[in-house]
Amino acid sequence: MALCLALAGALPARAQDGEVITKQYDDGSVYEGTFRNGLQHGTGTYRLPNGFEYSGEWVDGKITGTGRAVYPNGSIYEGAFTEGKPDGKGKITYSDGGSYEGDWVAGQITGKGVARYANGAVYTGTFKDGRHEGEGVIEGPGGYRYEGMWQAGEKQGEGRITYPDGAVYQGALVAGERDGRGTLTLPDGMVYSGNWTGGQINGEGKLTYPGGDIYEGTFRDGQKDGKGKLTYANGDIYEGSFAADRRSGQGSFRAKDGTLMEGTWADGTLSGQGRITYPDGSVYVGAVKADRPEGKGRITYPDGATYDGDWAAGVIAGQGRATYPDGSSYEGRFADARPDGIGQMTMADGYTYRGQFKAGQREGHGRAVWPDGTVYAGEFRAGLREGKGQLTMPDGFTYTGDWVGGEMQGEGRATYPTGDIYEGAFEKGRRQGKGKLTYASGQVAEGEWLNGILVAPPEAAPDPAAPDPATTDPAADPAPAEGAGN
Repeated sequence: MALCLALAGALPARAQDGEVITKQYDDGSVYEGTFRNGLQHGTGTYRLPNGFEYSGEWVDGKITGTGRAVYPNGSIYEGAFTEGKPDGKGKITYSDGGSYEGDWVAGQITGKGVARYANGAVYTGTFKDGRHEGEGVIEGPGGYRYEGMWQAGEKQGEGRITYPDGAVYQGALVAGERDGRGTLTLPDGMVYSGNWTGGQINGEGKLTYPGGDIYEGTFRDGQKDGKGKLTYANGDIYEGSFAADRRSGQGSFRAKDGTLMEGTWADGTLSGQGRITYPDGSVYVGAVKADRPEGKGRITYPDGATYDGDWAAGVIAGQGRATYPDGSSYEGRFADARPDGIGQMTMADGYTYRGQFKAGQREGHGRAVWPDGTVYAGEFRAGLREGKGQLTMPDGFTYTGDWVGGEMQGEGRATYPTGDIYEGAFEKGRRQGKGKLTYASGQVAEGEWLNGILVAPPEAAPDPAAPDPATTDPAADPAPAEGAGN
């Protein structure tokens, strides 16, 4: 935007100073105006073949003072000149509709002014060599607004940006990008305050979500990444490592209900080796997947009960061992946190059962041994001896046959300590119905029995010598305790 003209060429001798004269030069340019001492001086209009035209003041052959210049590209400048260059106050209007009005120095936009751009943006502030420099405000037609520091035409330093959607950034900028410490407030209430790099959230900062959740820690490219603490609006707290905006690595999560999960996290959930403390005080240590025990692990309950073994989807399932507060224990298969399959239950008093379980109860084939040495081997149903089975007692009594509801009932064979043998029907542990009793002496009593006594035929005699130990179970017949789970 510089025009420094010193037009040479002798004027006619008769020309008087101050007289309006038209002169054409060898390069095709034309000057029409006043002269002094042979030089353009005063006011005049100068035109070049390329379309340039200046009308205004001249001093000693140079454009100096106030004037108007039309440039070949269509731009028009009106204002002060010094030695052919805009200098001082002036306004230029560009062919695209943009304009600048303000200070000029030696042909350059320098100082304070207002620039209106063809896209509708308006900048008000200081300039240096045609670029924004120092303090200034730019406003766009869509509602964008920046107020702050500039350097070499770019936002640099402290500033405030209001975006068209209503978001507001207040803080440091470098080369036009958010860089350094700054705060971004979004229309939905989300607020980030912390470090920025290259326009992205990077480094240490604090992010408050619209719902009230708060994250404090490190970020990478706008995502939670590294060490941090996330406090949820409902009172839950996670503290530990993040990656790609999700909990990842070592960390701990404490829920408002008191649940505490510690260990290795992946893709936002506790997965790997971990420790879970439940609100009731139960503690699980072992493998975890998606926040729940999965694989091998051990849980200890407040009452002293424990389980060590397999888990699936947070429930005791598979092979394991459980101990109970009363001193009993179970080792074997579990399903849905209860003994299910093959296993062994051992009671504190020495009673043991090994065999099949279903839904926490003895079901199927098994073998039970009582503290006094009594042994039952056979079928169970709903925790009781039912079906075919054999009972052997320390005193030599044995029974082999049918059982119902834990008692000898149906057809069976009983051998008594005396050597007597009864074969026939039983009901509720007693000889009842048709049967045959063979005494050790060889005597035989056969017929209809009622409540352990032979009643038919009428000539049959009672059996005062034959023992009848099987009125009920000879020993306690405990149902196994269910497995602990959560």
